Amino acid sequence: MTKLSERLLLIAKQVNDKDIICDIGTDHGLVPIYLAKGNLITKAYACDIAPKPLQQAIDNIKKYDVEEVITPVLADGLNGVKGIKIDSCIIAGMGSSTIFDILQEDQTTIGRYIFCPNDDPYLLRQWVKEQKYFIEKELLIKENNYIYEIIVVNKVAGHKVKSQKDIFFGVLLRKEKNALFNEKWLLKSDYYQTLLGRLPEKSQRYKELKKKLKLINKMI
Repeated sequence: MTKLSERLLLIAKQVNDKDIICDIGTDHGLVPIYLAKGNLITKAYACDIAPKPLQQAIDNIKKYDVEEVITPVLADGLNGVKGIKIDSCIIAGMGSSTIFDILQEDQTTIGRYIFCPNDDPYLLRQWVKEQKYFIEKELLIKENNYIYEIIVVNKVAGHKVKSQKDIFFGVLLRKEKNALFNEKWLLKSDYYQTLLGRLPEKSQRYKELKKKLKLINKMI
């Protein structure tokens, strides 16, 4: 089958052996297919809101002969897996605000989440804190010159999100402070500095960015 990108492969590796999974916004269905072909999962629900990408997933599921393991679902967000026991729910390849909207339909039957947002992962850690869930794992990966966060959320065990620093930088990432972490926040610092130069000093946005820069400078 088509080789997964390093980012998708790292996401797939966060699934536990023999899990029942759902992949929200599955697109071509590559992650569920990879897991099914490797006999790494018990069942997968490949969900997408759009008929065209879901049809591509259906075609791939047939092509790789994993129809017994993967069920394609045309649905908005988590609505397609209501009442179904899900061990790990993957939500990746979209913005944090979109993921946050999807999570308003959080199901008690879902045990853990694997997030890989395209932006603003702090919004998801804020949600984790509000729900009193736990961070199981946080990872960084660079792909196409962009540094992504992968956040694994467990509903019953792991690390609590306690502080503003935990939300902004990551509960585990800020303690580990590896090379990618430093690179990410140096780039963010430069970006915020550029934005400040374009904003009126009395604007709310200017004040918010100044606060973020102060946090970053203390961290790195």
